[in-house]
Amino acid sequence: MNEHDLYPILSEFLSSALGLYSKRIDERRSRNVRGPSGNKWLYPDLVDMEDLSKEWSREIKDCIKQYADKKTKLWSFEVKKSITRSNIREVFFQAVSNSSWANLGYLVASKIEGPDTMKELRMLSSLHGIGFIQLDTENPAESQIMIPAKERTKVDWDTANRLTAENKEFQEHVKSIRQFYQTGETHEAIWDMPASRV
Repeated sequence: MNEHDLYPILSEFLSSALGLYSKRIDERRSRNVRGPSGNKWLYPDLVDMEDLSKEWSREIKDCIKQYADKKTKLWSFEVKKSITRSNIREVFFQAVSNSSWANLGYLVASKIEGPDTMKELRMLSSLHGIGFIQLDTENPAESQIMIPAKERTKVDWDTANRLTAENKEFQEHVKSIRQFYQTGETHEAIWDMPASRV
């Protein structure tokens, strides 16, 4: 066997074992304006495409098509009544886990007990990018972003797809995002809006 005989065998393996879509790159069919050997070591023998979306629902696929121009940022919030020295790591990493798919993730609490707890929260936030909002339950307008979240430039669509598959409300959320991209309108009735804004 010569090298060229190996390409279809490799393609077959990649397709059956990994679900990849192979394409042979024949360097002899390339334009060469640089003279003999001008394209040497420029092309691989085989390229592959892995369809990351093959397990994704139609809602996720349609949403991604519309999301390409990035008209929105997707946010995620984990809300707790209070954060203490004894529960800070548990609630923080719950926020990390639940917000990993979004552009911005926040932990929200109405109470944070003790300066050591806030110090720990700042350290964890700097490591993992999750922000913190102190919620004022008496006067919501006085709530504060104590620690801004670090923005992720890309949405983790694999995680979003899993959430869509497992939660009908999240699926409706994704559908609402897609509809916004298609129409440019927010249709406030489908969102959880305060009565004063509806």
